[in-house]
Order: sequence, then structure tokens, then C-alpha cells
Amino acid sequence: MPKEKEYTINIHKIYKRKYEDLGMFFFVEGLRSVVPAVSIEHAILSYFKYLGIEDYNIESAMCNFTRMKKEFYESIRS
Repeated sequence: MPKEKEYTINIHKIYKRKYEDLGMFFFVEGLRSVVPAVSIEHAILSYFKYLGIEDYNIESAMCNFTRMKKEFYESIRS
């Protein structure tokens, strides 16, 4: 893993993600806040359908989402 630059050390991990991942994270969180019964998998599928993406890996997207959720909670705690 490359060494971090000094000026980026204070930036939380979640904000260093790609914009596609951030968009998916907040889309899923927004959908689940409006409809709490929606599963993460269904919310991610809705995100891909909304963007018109047909070739996606749902397992990879779910893994990214859970990692980002953990990073988000860690950034809130500190």
C-alpha cells in the first residue's frame, strides 16, 4: 500500500472513495431511510437500474457498501 501524503491523513477514508461508490452508498442509505424494509441487495439493484448499468457484480457492490458503512461509522465516532 502506498504511503499517504501528510495533507490527506486527516481526511476520513470514506471521503477518499470513488464517486461511483459514494453515489451508491448515499443512494442506498437514502432509499433505506425512506423504506426501512428494503434489503441492501435490492437497494443496490435499484441503484444500478436507476443508472442503467447492466453489467455489474452485485457481490462486489455489497462488499463495497458494507466497507463504506463501517468507514462511515468510524468517521462519525472520531
